[in-house]
Order: sequence, then structure tokens, then C-alpha cells
Amino acid sequence: MLKLDFFDISFRTAYAEAKDLALAQSSVPLLTPGTLQTEIRGGNRFVYRYRYDAAGKRITEYLGADQDPETRIKLAHAEGEIRDAATTSDYSKKLRKLGFHGTGNSALITIATLFNAGLFGNGALLVGTHAFGAILNEIGVALGPLAMTEDVDIARAAPIQIAALPRGGLLRLLAETGLPFFPVPQLDHREPPTSFKVRGQRLIVDLLVPSRGEAYQIVPVPEPGAHATGLPHLKYLLEDPVRSILLGRDRIVPVVIPNAGRYCIHKLAVFAMRRGANPKGAKDLNQAAILAAALAQQDDFMLTEAIDAAAPSLKRLAKAGAKAAITLLGTGYPAAANHLAAL
Repeated sequence: MLKLDFFDISFRTAYAEAKDLALAQSSVPLLTPGTLQTEIRGGNRFVYRYRYDAAGKRITEYLGADQDPETRIKLAHAEGEIRDAATTSDYSKKLRKLGFHGTGNSALITIATLFNAGLFGNGALLVGTHAFGAILNEIGVALGPLAMTEDVDIARAAPIQIAALPRGGLLRLLAETGLPFFPVPQLDHREPPTSFKVRGQRLIVDLLVPSRGEAYQIVPVPEPGAHATGLPHLKYLLEDPVRSILLGRDRIVPVVIPNAGRYCIHKLAVFAMRRGANPKGAKDLNQAAILAAALAQQDDFMLTEAIDAAAPSLKRLAKAGAKAAITLLGTGYPAAANHLAAL
């Protein structure tokens, strides 16, 4: 039977402080903070900064001669960046130690790259399991380690306004992570790819868009120079989004994620669509049940609003998922079961 715990107010206050700090960032460093070293050559002193990218490659930055005024300015700037990174890292480390959900480094760097390019808040949302972890942090659920996939699912809610897209489109943007991304071929090689994978890792980036017609159609998305997979009822999930953060090993990345209530109802529908054909159905059902139980205890209006906002066709799909979720909830969460019974 499902059993939930919630973080106490002091832990949630610490999370809110970290979120405020993270949302103030205009960009997230993709390289480690690194170290500063002064090296002597030919009797002269030169300053270097050594950092690492997501693939573990060392990046050397020459700041200049030690006594050069411009070098001193660069050095002060680098020292400030290292101090800021240490503060952010300390917040993230403490929160993850307390039990808040964290994201693996390669996925986090990938999502940070998309944030730096301006995707989130300008037409794109983070969805999928990483978004679910962020939702749990937002509503204060202490669930313990999640069975995470490496997939990074990006949904296009509206035309994406990208100011920093490099020549070469989304694939070239992903290359800025330092990770060896390549387009994943479709079964029908005449179709353009909608996914990008890191060579030698399980990390995959999928681009998704709402679809009114048949599911899994390939849809061109001109702004990032890519194609996406069309999914039915995705538009419902992408409305009324929330600003949130992802906690990483030493970074915190601002993102935009779905509303918790809509995520719950959408997962019930996805469970019904996948049932009998996809092993991910059990994960969909579990996530929906967890959110229903948590929201019914402290933010039940979010469930009510999400159910009211669902179209009749979505409610019909969610009905089967709601029945299964009520069974999963058992007798411990009667308020959540009553909400789902409305479906």
C-alpha cells in the first residue's frame, strides 16, 4: 500500500530559499567552477583557470599575466563565480541529503543548456520523470530515491522563442553540453529523428508537441530546427505551468514544469492509453496515485481544478486509470480516492 511522508516546514523553507537563489540566475554554468592556479614560466607569473565539462574533459582558460590589471579583473570575476557556485552547491547538497529529489549530472547539464538558450518560459516545458521529481519537491513530498529514466522530455507548448540557438539547430545546441549527442534514426529511415542520444550513455532527449490527430505523428518544429513526436491530450498537460528548479550535484537549474494536478490526471489517461502494451504503465499509475494522495492532503483544489479543466475525451481515458489508482491507494487515502472517484 502507498505510504507518503512530507518534509517539515524548516526543510521546505530551505528549499524555497534555494529556489529563490536559482531563479535569480540568468544562466547556469555548464563547466565546473574549477580552480585558479598561478604558474611561473621564465620568471613571470601567469594565471589559469582549470575546469571540466560534462564529459570529464579538462578545459583550460588562460586569464593573463599575474600583474596585468585586466588579469586582476578576470581573476576577481572568476573568484566571484567560484564563490557563487559553492553557495549553490551547498544548498543543493544539503537538500538532496535531506531527501529532496536530485537529477543526474549529464541530464542536468543538458537541461541547463536548454535553460541557457531560453527555452523554458518561452514556449517549452520540462515533462516526464524529471518533471515529476521537481513536482514532488515543490509540494514537499519525501518519497526517497526515484526509479529515474535518463530521458529528458521537452514539450513545446507554443512557438519557442529562442534568442541563443546556434547554427545547426537543436543538435548543435545539445553539443554545447560537451556530451556526444547524435540523432536517433526512426524505424522508417525516411522519417526525420525526434530524439537525440548521448553516445555510450542512456541519456536521450525527446521533443514532444500536442497532437489532435493520430498519436506519435512526426511534426516539424521550425524554431529549434527539429522535429517532434505528436501526443494526444498533451495540450491539457502544458496549460497552467509552474516555475520550478532541478537540484543537481553542484548546480540548481530553473525549469518550467506542469501543474501537479494536471500531471496527475494526465498520467491516469496515459496509463489507460498504454495499458496492456507498454511496461511504463505501472510507473504512470504510481506517479498519479502519489500525486493524488499528496494533493488531497494539502492542496486538494489543484485536483478539483485539474478534473474540471479536463475535456470529456480525456476524462473518459482517465476513468480506467482512476479506478486502478483507487485500488493502489488502498484504504489509507480516502480523500484522494473520493477525488478520483469523480472521474
